[in-house]
Amino acid sequence: MTAFYNSDVSVAPRVWSKDERNFQVAFVVFSGLTVLAGTVAIIGTGGVASLWLRNPVMWCVTVALCAGVRKLRMPPPWVAATMIVALALSILVGPNQAGVHRWLAVGSVQLNVAALVMPSAILLADRGIRVKGQPGYAVAVLGMAATLAWQPDISQLIALIAAAVMWAVAQRSFMSLRWIVPVALVTLLICAGRPDPLDSVPHVEGIFHLAAEVSPILAFCGGACLLLTSLSPLVLANDVNKRPAAAGLAAYFLVSGFAYLYGAFPVPLAGYGISLILGWLIGATALVMK
Repeated sequence: MTAFYNSDVSVAPRVWSKDERNFQVAFVVFSGLTVLAGTVAIIGTGGVASLWLRNPVMWCVTVALCAGVRKLRMPPPWVAATMIVALALSILVGPNQAGVHRWLAVGSVQLNVAALVMPSAILLADRGIRVKGQPGYAVAVLGMAATLAWQPDISQLIALIAAAVMWAVAQRSFMSLRWIVPVALVTLLICAGRPDPLDSVPHVEGIFHLAAEVSPILAFCGGACLLLTSLSPLVLANDVNKRPAAAGLAAYFLVSGFAYLYGAFPVPLAGYGISLILGWLIGATALVMK
């Protein structure tokens, strides 16, 4: 959470617009209901406490921390470089699962680095390219895409590409598509050529199947809440300054949130795993920072 600290903190209290308040409420409510649906699914199918307790506890702790952090200023865009380093470290020194490298070990906890940093990295790249007027921050997107292709992590890679495309469309910067499209094609080809033998885990990738076993209504409500969580950044679409970042973040949330429909990929918030909870909540918090 301290990644968002910046010494240049305004003395005046932060005043959020109506759209910003609506976004924050919508995101917290729908993300919380998504976590709850996954928790009920695990409990209802006989999951032990170590499986169902971690997500709701981490969601509550992160929401409480983000409530204070959101009053700080956005960190400088160059912080995105540290996120690329973290992604690279997950390949070089992170745990190896069937030849796939996506994690860094923090004690007994393994964190999915891409899931943790990608939402914030998207917003930092937007700040660097659009606000600071430095197109060199496009290199950050290239670096993240290349790293995801090599891990391999096609769900996060496609989500990043979707975010970049929607950012360019919302920014009406169609010239940016001249570098986004080639990067997308090359990295997708690299990623598709690397094996991803990881199997689906019921309480991670298959959480909505578990929910359907408990009740089809539970599965439907969980999926609907995840969809509404993913689309909630679009509440800020009327804000010209935040529109590109909001569109990019919504695209990332939507594609990564429903990646389980086309492969063995984790279901954010509902499925077991704290990295996506941290990443999504921190990214949503960064969207309303100055």
